[in-house]
Amino acid sequence: MESLRSCKLVGIGENCILGRLPVGGANRRSLRARVAFYLLLATVYCLLSTAVLSQQPASSRGLMYIGTWPDKILVIDEAQQKVIDQIKLETGPPLQLTVTPDKKRLIVLTTKMEVELVDLATRKVLSHFPLSDATHRIFPLGGAIDPQGRYLYTTLRKATKEIDRYKIDKAQFAVVDLQEKKIAKTYDFPKEFDPTAGFLAGYKVSPDGKLLYVFREDILIFDLTNFKQVDKIELSKPLYPGSFPINFRGDDDPNEEPGFVTSVFNATDQVVRRSIFGIARINLTTKAVDFTPIGPAGPMTRLMLTPDRKTGYVVSFNGQGGTRRTEFWVFDVEGRKVVRKTEFESRTRFNFAVSGDGKKLYIYGAGPTIEIYDAESLKLEKTIPLDGDAITQLLVLRPHA
Repeated sequence: MESLRSCKLVGIGENCILGRLPVGGANRRSLRARVAFYLLLATVYCLLSTAVLSQQPASSRGLMYIGTWPDKILVIDEAQQKVIDQIKLETGPPLQLTVTPDKKRLIVLTTKMEVELVDLATRKVLSHFPLSDATHRIFPLGGAIDPQGRYLYTTLRKATKEIDRYKIDKAQFAVVDLQEKKIAKTYDFPKEFDPTAGFLAGYKVSPDGKLLYVFREDILIFDLTNFKQVDKIELSKPLYPGSFPINFRGDDDPNEEPGFVTSVFNATDQVVRRSIFGIARINLTTKAVDFTPIGPAGPMTRLMLTPDRKTGYVVSFNGQGGTRRTEFWVFDVEGRKVVRKTEFESRTRFNFAVSGDGKKLYIYGAGPTIEIYDAESLKLEKTIPLDGDAITQLLVLRPHA
């Protein structure tokens, strides 16, 4: 019924031909008949529109997904700005959401260290499987999916249960086969890296599925056939005399061009030891690094791009308690500069995302709401209530054109 209330009757108004009919006798009956016909036509149209919309694939509708306590994934329609459905998980609270490259399935890691595969068309759990067993507790760190959506590459930390204690084993590279529902292969870490902690870093798979990029002080490049390091992009050393090393984040952005990473970076001036930040763009294929310092460094979220990659947004924050100041910063990505700053009231802890069309900004986390800001005015437009605290990232699927 809500869809019916939002529909407009086409052809009925003060300029309609019906409004010029004499109201009397046969004409009155004709008028009533025509009004009834248009009402019926509008009702059928709205019902058909709703049915067609519900059958559209998730990738073409502008949908968002977020995990909430205790065991749900909520489905949010960006156009309607409300929760339209929920997916009940089978193994507990969600911890991390990842979408397959074809946008047809969600890969959900739960707090019980189980992997659940969710079909986005039916919004049902297809299957699930544990990473741990009776004597081993497995903790995955980071991860990336291959372009075909079959393998999940990650680092695993393992705790082995003994008679009176748990023994922490060395971390390993791992290949999780999502089709066979098991850990298919494991590889030891290179000797030059700490095998106990593993890589607390971002992962990204190359577009051809042959290489794994690990974002640390440098970007390490591994051959996925044997997990041997074959190359690296040096960021921890100055790129030329007089420059400075940079610390780069490899966060995923749904609007990023495949094979590239655009992000804010932090660096330290070698002369005066001053922390600065800037924007860098790295071509993972050619290893070319294009970076531009912008200004003094400070706490901020990751950079999120609009679909045309010309504009980027971050949230900057400084101070604590009553002196805390939180701002939206708008970047001209091509010009490598900040073009706008606007302060807004925010919760103490939050996450940040950009809508699929780049026209809305989302603040969420640490509570049962999502705040929607207009990307042009940077003003709060609406708050979406959730039925539980948000406990995962907000996964925004960019709609197809």
